[in-house]
Amino acid sequence: MAKIRVLQVCNQLGIGGTEKTIQVFSKYLDRSRFEVFVCGLRAGGPRVQELERLGIPVIVQPCELNTLIEELKIDVYHIYRAGEHEPGTLPRKRQGWPKIVETNVFDAIDPVGTPVIDAHVFFSRWCRDDYLGKYGRFHGKRYEVLYGPIDFDEFPSTSREFSWTIGRCSRPDDQKWHTACVDMLPKVWRKAPQMRCRFRGATLRIKARLQALGIADRVELSEPTVGIADFYRGLDVYTHGARIGEGYGIVLAEAMASRLPVVTVATPQRKKCNAQAEVVEHNLTGFVVRYAWQYADAVIELLKNPTLREQFGERGYEKARDQFEASKLTRKLEALYTDVMGHSG
Repeated sequence: MAKIRVLQVCNQLGIGGTEKTIQVFSKYLDRSRFEVFVCGLRAGGPRVQELERLGIPVIVQPCELNTLIEELKIDVYHIYRAGEHEPGTLPRKRQGWPKIVETNVFDAIDPVGTPVIDAHVFFSRWCRDDYLGKYGRFHGKRYEVLYGPIDFDEFPSTSREFSWTIGRCSRPDDQKWHTACVDMLPKVWRKAPQMRCRFRGATLRIKARLQALGIADRVELSEPTVGIADFYRGLDVYTHGARIGEGYGIVLAEAMASRLPVVTVATPQRKKCNAQAEVVEHNLTGFVVRYAWQYADAVIELLKNPTLREQFGERGYEKARDQFEASKLTRKLEALYTDVMGHSG
């Protein structure tokens, strides 16, 4: 039987969670059934080398998208994007082909492209429900939830010696950094002076805030990298917070896969994502604080309560295995590809 030829696409192949999702799905898609290609429409990035190491053909900045699809004989075009209309990101269809799957990262809507999209995929139930609540369902379209996959080969179980260390990682984007992650530090140090803090990917605004608080020399800063497992291994508590919330938050799932308890901030205000409260279950796998002033107390509790820290870490690991494990999610993606191929549209 002929293989289904899939092109996974995003604007650039950087270190973000969307690009990581493409990399992991590309690794786990069944090569006996699927021929997989990846495209960075606007730019390449660190993921190119990682994908090529997996034997995945990568195309960067194609001259003409429709020509590329015809040359590669693509059956399923899978685009990862914010959701709104982005000229040049959707191909032309001829007699219903190629089939188009959109992973809608920020649950926006594309009024121009929606008619040609066969299936909308969301990183969380929160995003799907928010989208459907705002825009409703379109006849004949599919609306699926598929969490970002976690490759447990990357996060092998290792023993961890407690070292009073907290931290978080992100790409250097101010929208990804809530000031609660910084402003809580002086109080935590007053209650736990032996605490260590590590930030990877801090922005200029966050660095300036550390300086203003007089604690810049006490926080270990590093630049974001493709490989992240070693960073999680060096922590005891994962501290998270995004100014606009998360549509999923792959770093949360990775921290849980690393058996780390998590502290994060809920963002239920209008127009903000709040899927971090779906990924991290309050009082089960971590603390989801409602207000910034609660953040420090949550961190202190986990640092000083080894039983609770271990319970949250184990429950988080179990949830990550059950809901975010790469091979399970890839089987669901394969079923979606097969289904849209069988649908005449």
